[in-house]
Order: sequence, then C-alpha cells, then structure tokens
Amino acid sequence: MAVLSSYLSDVQGSLTPAGDSARNTRPIMCNSDFEGMMPARYLRHGSQPEDVAEIRDMPQLQPFWAAGFSFSKGHFKLRVPYDAYQPMVFQGEEIAIGIRGFTHGYDFYAPRDSVVFHEYADNSARRKKIHMFWENTGHKGEGQKSLKRATAIIGMAPDLDPNSWDHSELKRYGLGTVRDLSLFYKLFLINTKERKATQLCPFVKTGIMHREFQPLLRPDGLGIDYTSLTNYDTRSKIRTQLERQHPYWEQRLRDGMAHKDMEILRDAINNARRVGLAEKNPDLMTQAERVLNGG
Repeated sequence: MAVLSSYLSDVQGSLTPAGDSARNTRPIMCNSDFEGMMPARYLRHGSQPEDVAEIRDMPQLQPFWAAGFSFSKGHFKLRVPYDAYQPMVFQGEEIAIGIRGFTHGYDFYAPRDSVVFHEYADNSARRKKIHMFWENTGHKGEGQKSLKRATAIIGMAPDLDPNSWDHSELKRYGLGTVRDLSLFYKLFLINTKERKATQLCPFVKTGIMHREFQPLLRPDGLGIDYTSLTNYDTRSKIRTQLERQHPYWEQRLRDGMAHKDMEILRDAINNARRVGLAEKNPDLMTQAERVLNGG
C-alpha cells in the first residue's frame, strides 16, 4: 500500500513563465535526527537532499513520511489519522504518523519529480509576515504533553512514565498489527533508548533501499513483505556505500593541500569525516587539518 510523500521544492526558480514546472529534481526523505528535551525527544526530519531521482521508472522507496506532500488512497487517512489528542505540535507528528503507517502496512515513496512547491520564508520577504499557530497564547505546556503521547505511542520513549501521558483512544490513534514496530527501528538504525539516529541518505538516496526492498512487494500488491528483512544489515550497506567515496575524497584532500586551496580543503575535510575516511587514513586527515590551520 503506497503513499507518495515528500517535502516540497522551493517555488523560487521552479516554474516557467507559463506556470509549468522547471525542475527535474525532488527531495527524498532520509535525513533525520533527534531533538527536543528528554524524555520526549523525538526524531525530526531535517532538510532533505534534492536531486534527480536515482530510480526513474517509478517513485522511489524511502523510510519516512512527510507532512508537506502526502498523496494516497483515502484509507491511509482513515487508518492513520492525525491524532486529535496532540495539540500544539509542529515538529514530531511526522515520525509518529510515519511509524504508525509502517505498522499498518504502508510504504512511502518519493515522487520521481517535484509536482508541488512551497514558498519558504528564508527566500521570501512576503512569507515572513505570516503569523504562526504557536503565537497563540493560553496553551503553555500542551506541546510537550503532546510530544510525550506521540513518542510513547510509537515506542520512541521506552523510559517514559506511562502515567505521564494521555492514553485516550489508542485503538484509533495507535499502532497497526501488520508489521512489528521493532523491525522499523532495527532496519532504519534508530536507537530509542539512547535517542540516536544514523544518517540514512547513503542507503536511501542512492536507491539501495529501493532496489533491495521493492522486489519484496507482496503478490497482492499490499506493501513490502518485511518479514523477509528481519536479518537485513542496513549498517553494512551504508558502510560499503561510504567506503566507495574514499578514493574521491582522498584525492580532493591532496588537491587542496597541493594548491593551498582552503575552500577545497575545508570541504574535503568535512566530507572525509562524513564518509569515515578519518578512521581509515588518519595521517592524511591530520596533514590536511594542519595545512588548513596554517601549520
């Protein structure tokens, strides 16, 4: 059961004078990390990478649901409705709906190209004048209570006191029974005890997840058969993908040092850390950092 979902491309530069789309790219949901206060820290989706889709013959499989754009058959909203007991929440509802959807058997796909656009405040003086819902007064503490409920329902706060959150209508707003919650956390490298997440873009954006999970679509078309993935090692897939980038960033480090180009060197050092090159070649990293710092 598929849901098309993604963040939206910026409308700036996205439309032709005739109103047609000028883009052949789209964001894909893979960049997330924990934020907020304990014990109700939640997984927030950050800025997502926008590129030409790696998979071109169909929408591309991704692990997360996005509130910005969600297109599906109506039964998704009937089975996974917005929780009426979570007022004053802006960040935190996306991961809750996405995980609830996963346990109900839904899969999330990024569209091949952006089809809906958004006017982001960072690039629009007009947009900055719009009032936000959190400016309303008289709701102090409600957002934190809502986040406790959201994280507790999806098992993201295993140490949360059960008496500290609202248990109303859990049958309606709770988890499904099609897929096991723990498998989601295992496959997508989310540590709920320590509230830590792993950067999944090397696994998702590159199409690895799609190419290896999509063939497991059930014969009746009702979602990926995740029972075949209980022993899947996502972490090793990411490690292998990152190691493939080592030769490129090694060369960029050497180029930056040879030409004393600090911009290239700074970028190469940051990316070398991202792909784990610092652990593989610490001497090269030390040398590059020394040059960057004028040593």
